[in-house]
Amino acid sequence: MTEICSFPNDISDNIKYFYSKKATRAEELKALADEAERAAKVWGELLSFIKKGWPLHIIDIFDKEAPLLKKVQAENHLEDETIAEIYQLAKEKSEIQRKRFPTYFEKACNKAGLIIDSESRHPKYSFHSYFFQLEIDERKGIAHLRNYEGRLSDFPADISAIIEEIQHEYRRIFDRPFEGKKFIKKLYKQYNAILKNEKLDEGTSIPIRHITRRLGKNEKGFRTDIFLVDLSRLLEQGPQEIDGHAIDLQQTKDTNQGMLLYGPVGRGYIGFITFRKVTS
Repeated sequence: MTEICSFPNDISDNIKYFYSKKATRAEELKALADEAERAAKVWGELLSFIKKGWPLHIIDIFDKEAPLLKKVQAENHLEDETIAEIYQLAKEKSEIQRKRFPTYFEKACNKAGLIIDSESRHPKYSFHSYFFQLEIDERKGIAHLRNYEGRLSDFPADISAIIEEIQHEYRRIFDRPFEGKKFIKKLYKQYNAILKNEKLDEGTSIPIRHITRRLGKNEKGFRTDIFLVDLSRLLEQGPQEIDGHAIDLQQTKDTNQGMLLYGPVGRGYIGFITFRKVTS
């Protein structure tokens, strides 16, 4: 049966040749399509940043996409001129921004309703009672944004981009409904689970970071800065009792293991948590 159904070797060789040729061509076309898609994305980003007036973001693209842009310039005279013009303008405008940054930044913050904490001094700023900290690296043109719980983002230090990022982070953390009963129930559940797993007695103080680590493993999208703000709200707004037990937080001098609460309750680093039985 095999002999009856077999094909001549030359046919097989021809098919193999054509397959190899078409596969190579397909790879070449895919590479060209990928490069064209990437170039289109770069042009789209440049257009967006031009409309927003973000020269440092434009320069950042030129740095990151230098090989691609050099190839585009070499292949198209019109694009070459446009790219060179964009880059020169971005450099000029970024230098103007750098020289007058404190003045421009303060005016932009006032216009956006973003209050700079009074102790701020360029290149370090803070917002919302020190919860957000911003540092400008003038040499690299980069903004470093962090909060009580660590680094948030590093990005080109265009003024309106900084304001957008701070406002975005503020909304993410603070513009949320707070349900105290649900939060203390979650805390109490995690606390008791840790006592059970580690065979600890009721009322034992455990590190607050044990709670956050457990939530980080078990709760999708968990963020410690949101937890910190909700814990601060719980202490300020309540309730502070559940199932006959009251939450009790103890301070620590270890700033790495502790959490600095936000607002009126933020009077030191909280290191440990317990739920003590309420006695009548």
